[in-house]
Amino acid sequence: MTVFPRVAGLIAALLFLVACGSQPISLTGRVLDQKGSAVSKAEIFTEPETDVVMTNNRGFFTLRQRLNESGETEPIAAGVYKIKVRKFGFEDAAYEVTIEGGPTKVPDITLAPRTPDINETAPDLTQEKEFEADTTSTPVIGN
Repeated sequence: MTVFPRVAGLIAALLFLVACGSQPISLTGRVLDQKGSAVSKAEIFTEPETDVVMTNNRGFFTLRQRLNESGETEPIAAGVYKIKVRKFGFEDAAYEVTIEGGPTKVPDITLAPRTPDINETAPDLTQEKEFEADTTSTPVIGN
């Protein structure tokens, strides 16, 4: 039994991985409330701008791309990002992270509860239009 074929196979596998390059950059995290429960449908956005995503039912999110000036998608670049989290009924939160390359996981982001101001959610007063009954139309029953 020779060792050379095994070593050659390992070297070939390592060269293949190096040739493929590193994994694409992504930013993953989870949003929780102060009790440790997942916060679903929280809006996640960043500065500089990347995707705007929502957390899933388990509070997880992943950002993988951004829109360039032409409106085309491109991978997230390495750099410093401020993650911002917004959800009705909670205080907004922000977290700064440095992305160097490949997948990056941020620590859990905990949102503090907030009682919304009634004026914040009240709809604008609108005048309802008054319509006169149309006496010329005949209702149709069936097809």
